[in-house]
Amino acid sequence: MKNFKNHIKSREFKNIYLIFGEEKYLVNRFKNMLLDAVTSKDDDMNFIRFYGKNIELSEVVEHAKTMPFFADYKVIFIEDSGWFKKANDFLDYVPGFSDQTIVVFVESEVDKRGKLYKHVKQKGYACECTRLSKGELSRWILSALKKEKIEIDNETMDYLIMTLGDDMNKIEKELEKLIAYVDDEKKVTIDDINEVCHGEITGKIFDMIDAMGNKNQKKAMKLYYDLIATKEPPMRILYMLSRQFNILYQIREGIDNGESVDVIASKMKMQSFIVKKSLSQCRNFSLKVLKMAMSNCLRLEEDIKTGNINDKMAVELIIIKYSAEKKKVV
Repeated sequence: MKNFKNHIKSREFKNIYLIFGEEKYLVNRFKNMLLDAVTSKDDDMNFIRFYGKNIELSEVVEHAKTMPFFADYKVIFIEDSGWFKKANDFLDYVPGFSDQTIVVFVESEVDKRGKLYKHVKQKGYACECTRLSKGELSRWILSALKKEKIEIDNETMDYLIMTLGDDMNKIEKELEKLIAYVDDEKKVTIDDINEVCHGEITGKIFDMIDAMGNKNQKKAMKLYYDLIATKEPPMRILYMLSRQFNILYQIREGIDNGESVDVIASKMKMQSFIVKKSLSQCRNFSLKVLKMAMSNCLRLEEDIKTGNINDKMAVELIIIKYSAEKKKVV
């Protein structure tokens, strides 16, 4: 990322760029930074855009060979071509491109073993936008809040990230609402987050297992169908259920061994408030039941992959089974 920004600062650009990765917020940000530095999107003579899997290579080559018209560069912007996933003849024509041509690829699928990727890596610049770590997300959020002179403590920051997930586009939208909501108070609290922010799948999964533990099958199924309605893949929901069962298993094991919340949190490398929040759930499941739930999730995952069961139905079976358990462990 630092090298990428240095190209823009020094105005010493490569002739070919690739911007890709799962963090779409950063992909969009770096794309706009680069394009704004090398061209104007309104310059029809020097900014040529191609989109999609049906791009004619001959058209790209024709534009790339010609000199810019009263400008420093001619920019060829290519988005979601699929050329980094399958073999093509693009590289055969690169030697004939104008020295003042800059080709910018923005791709959703990239095979790093391919010749085109290796060429960009060697001769140009490949900018991979990965998800930020928790620490990086915290610093980014803190920076956004500081600009508005709004404070947030470490515990609340952890809760915010746990609630919203790590998608920066979604976090940015929720931060806008949160900033407007706490404008007069100038400090974000956990209550503010609960009041304003729409939690992502992690929060829904927590509530779903809470309902299952309380034998509220109707609520658990409604939460599941709410996630399905938002296009959340059943396979991901199953994975998150398994993950939460595993967290509860570790907490329940610690409780049964007489360990304190802080000790359990330290062992699991989690914040104490997350462990505390999970205590009531733990009391609704024995270690035996939690272990069985994890095993069932793994088995159903295999059944889905081998085509033995529909993914949506697999999650329904887990919810029905563990919201119908009659025996409550205290």
